[in-house]
Amino acid sequence: MKNRKKRPIAGFTRVSTTSGPRSGTSRGGNYSTACFLSQRGAEKILKSLLYYTGSRRRALLTHSLLEMTREAKKTVASLASLTAEARLLDLHYIPSRYPNGLPSGYPHAFYDKETAREALAAARRIAAAVEAEYRRRDEKEILNSDVEN
Repeated sequence: MKNRKKRPIAGFTRVSTTSGPRSGTSRGGNYSTACFLSQRGAEKILKSLLYYTGSRRRALLTHSLLEMTREAKKTVASLASLTAEARLLDLHYIPSRYPNGLPSGYPHAFYDKETAREALAAARRIAAAVEAEYRRRDEKEILNSDVEN
């Protein structure tokens, strides 16, 4: 196979190791990716609740978990206790993905297993709180829905 054909394949291989099934904190060592995915997962579930509760447009357009949590706690008081988790995950939004998001080096050099575990735990606490709110409101359809691609 010619080198020019191998380059795209190598690119896909590299991307798959940082975004595929091996991107978790227990295997693969892609801790920066685990931090980003933790932030992103918490963002998506918080946005679902904001849409559900009819929040203002600005809260739906942000990527800041802290801002979303502040908005959500207006209608769901139990989310007020999650500001520390939101703040922690917001810190990973840019630097975990972009080389120029850090003073020098690249994300994989700055993130470690403990940081990834903390991010994952914070995301799980946010997800659990949102799921508890859906259960409280007896939203079985939301909790049990399958997402189609």
